[in-house]
Amino acid sequence: MVRSKRQKQFDSFIVNALLILVCLVSVFPVAYALSTSFKGETEVITRPPYFFPRTWTIAAYEQIFRSDLVRYHLWNTFVNAFGASILIVVVSVPAAYAFSRYKFRGSNILQLVILALIMIPTLTNLVALYRMASQLDLLNTNLVMIIIYVATGIPFGIWILKASIDAIPTEVEEAALIDGCGPLGVIRNIVIPLALPGLITTFLMEFVFYWNEFLIAVIMLSNNTMKTATVGLLDFQRSYEVAYHVWMAGSIIIIAPVLITFIVLRRQFFRAMLQGAVKG
Repeated sequence: MVRSKRQKQFDSFIVNALLILVCLVSVFPVAYALSTSFKGETEVITRPPYFFPRTWTIAAYEQIFRSDLVRYHLWNTFVNAFGASILIVVVSVPAAYAFSRYKFRGSNILQLVILALIMIPTLTNLVALYRMASQLDLLNTNLVMIIIYVATGIPFGIWILKASIDAIPTEVEEAALIDGCGPLGVIRNIVIPLALPGLITTFLMEFVFYWNEFLIAVIMLSNNTMKTATVGLLDFQRSYEVAYHVWMAGSIIIIAPVLITFIVLRRQFFRAMLQGAVKG
């Protein structure tokens, strides 16, 4: 049944209106937090609340920049999230390539096992992880966080990178092998450059996830100088009873690095998403 031009325009209007509504609902909490961070201490408890501050001030940010959240916690979060994300990509590339190009006995079962590992809640392993970290004297260190993040992030990294490698034509690799390139050379010179958007996407998704991670960090880190930003913000919140503007300023500072990273790498991210859609 052929739809009329008016029906197509109406359908397009409905779709765009729904998308705009979803965007507004998603952006409003962040926009309100940003606005609140520039309010004074008395304005944040005004009833009824208002969106824009009547008197703009950066006192909340000055307070945040003098706190441990900026001195220690943000750096710890960066080290943990960045180090783990890089290692996840490095380890996942050869595993994803093997699953994509080699069909061996038990390959499909092993892939399903890896997929099942993604579904295991982190909470179920926290007691065992804490005991092992305690026995190895790794509590309150960046190393224990990176190890746990890498172990929990590799299954997801393998599945994302496998989809990117599947999209690469095997003829390109066969031509490189005929020209005398070895298997490792094929991965280094052919697969990695062509799958670069997928690598960047994997890094970005892992980085964002572990930047915002809270549960593991709050259990493994009790030393104030080793805490991550999310745990530090919780402690900072406990120190101020009604300082909503300070909490919002801390939240904005935590969000900013992730937002900047996504803006810089957004083209590679969407390119990898399109590659996966075309392949599917």
